[in-house]
Amino acid sequence: MVRVDLSALPPVGVVPGAASIRLHRRSLDLVSPVVASHGEHRARRVLLVEIICADGTVGWGECGAPDDPSYTGETADGAAAFLERIIGPAFAASNTVSAGQVAPLIAAVDTDARARHPMAVAAVEMAVLDAQLRAADLAFESTFPVAARRVAVAGATLRSGPIDVVVEDAVNAVADGYSRLKVKIGPGLNATDTIRAIRGAIDDSVMLVGDANGAYRADDVAHVASLGELGLDIAEQPFAAHDTASHQALVATGALRVALDEGVRSATEAIDALANHECTDITLKPARFGYLACVDAVGRAAKHGAGVWIGGMFDTGVARWANVRLASHPSVTLASDVGSSARYWANDLTSPIVADAGLVTTPGPRLAGLSGVPL
Repeated sequence: MVRVDLSALPPVGVVPGAASIRLHRRSLDLVSPVVASHGEHRARRVLLVEIICADGTVGWGECGAPDDPSYTGETADGAAAFLERIIGPAFAASNTVSAGQVAPLIAAVDTDARARHPMAVAAVEMAVLDAQLRAADLAFESTFPVAARRVAVAGATLRSGPIDVVVEDAVNAVADGYSRLKVKIGPGLNATDTIRAIRGAIDDSVMLVGDANGAYRADDVAHVASLGELGLDIAEQPFAAHDTASHQALVATGALRVALDEGVRSATEAIDALANHECTDITLKPARFGYLACVDAVGRAAKHGAGVWIGGMFDTGVARWANVRLASHPSVTLASDVGSSARYWANDLTSPIVADAGLVTTPGPRLAGLSGVPL
């Protein structure tokens, strides 16, 4: 198969201004609430971006911003308001557009856009890239410099609740074939007893990730390290964003592996954190960084010998199918946040993602595009 560089994809034709880009809002309830250190998630009012090209080709993007500002400060409502204001002037002089031009066009109108509204910008970039790939009749995987796998390894995020409920979900997820489980940890979430109970109920070969969402403080380094002694394999964003010293201190204990999430604002920062010994592994979130940057970062992380997984944002199938494609990159070495739709939504917006024995079959090189298509 001939590999096509993403930067070489032809741009798509558009009507200047806002006419070619439409915003949609869709409300979905989670199958069960997810409790994190920064609050509880029960539902999402998802923001979707649709681009309709001059030749009729349609591309889709999904904004990962949650309903509330507790994650990074960006919200779905704020992203929608920003895009409604910026799309017209940003694309006013454009008859054609490519994904790589999205951020510069928006920055020409609002220089702080990428810093304040990264997920909004990434959603437009995603929609344009999806349209470019469909117009060129190419699958996203066809642009990788190496052959993609036909399956993505999926991890499962455990449901919240009393310890016995979490343990039951862990046992069921392992029985369903998931080889990596993620549980929320942090002050007030009884992490020690939870990790001990989960690890006692599952095989040591199953990777256990604890996502703290930056909730621990500098004087908690020893506590987080103790979770590694209980069987936690990876601590995801244990300390506040840019608490370099605490992350380095935890890495230095060697008690467990460390990955960053909220603590990095770009794929480049993720690579820099590796070099700075703030983490041992990388969570790449296309919803925040964009797919162009993530493809580049996957290859660079591999050169550092780091583990990589593709992180999610309670995605619908629009973004989750795109993440499945990205997770099929051979340099994505750890199970990614691409578990079955049914673990999150009673009814997804697209054809559902189904993990079979912990593996999700990719759409494949014969199906053009990046994103899942809303039904």
